[in-house]
Amino acid sequence: MKDLVNNIISKVHWLMLAYAAYSGFILWDDHNLKMKELTDQFAPVEAEIQINQKKVKEIQEFVKKAEESKTRVEEAAKNIEDAQRKLPAEINDNQILTFINAEISTLNIKDPNIVPGTENTNNYFISKPYTMKARGTYLQFLVFFERIGNADRIYNVKSLKLTNSDKDQKGRFQLVTGDAVIEAFRYNPSFKVDRGFDPPAPTKP
Repeated sequence: MKDLVNNIISKVHWLMLAYAAYSGFILWDDHNLKMKELTDQFAPVEAEIQINQKKVKEIQEFVKKAEESKTRVEEAAKNIEDAQRKLPAEINDNQILTFINAEISTLNIKDPNIVPGTENTNNYFISKPYTMKARGTYLQFLVFFERIGNADRIYNVKSLKLTNSDKDQKGRFQLVTGDAVIEAFRYNPSFKVDRGFDPPAPTKP
């Protein structure tokens, strides 16, 4: 009996070592299990972070393009407003009729009849037609409308019809009757370019 007890005591340290090894294995396995659980939890979080980062990048790109588009719209609006301000502030019938009649008289165009029409609003400008009828040669009308096109004021020949005159010819050049509509313009003070956003405030000096 004494020998059995001594034998057991002599092997106790091996039993304790085996128990410690077993306990360490259990702890290590439990640690690995917890780490795997944490890793599994982090995987979808990292995927969501990547998705959100992509969305943030897309939003930043969209904002950048929106700002670039806004700049282009602002430049186009300013160009329109600059062109608008180049038009006269008013349409004066006396001045326009005086100018047209002076050109007609200089070119010796016959039987002129010019009638002012009614103003028409077209977005950033307002136009007014002048219906003209007169007699002359093709060359006279050619020079007349060339002078209209080179005038200081902007005019537009909206329509033109030349037909052989039914009156007796007194020269070697064919006389024609000219029916035309000449438009004069002024800017529309009520029109503002719709930018789709508030224009930037003017820079203070």
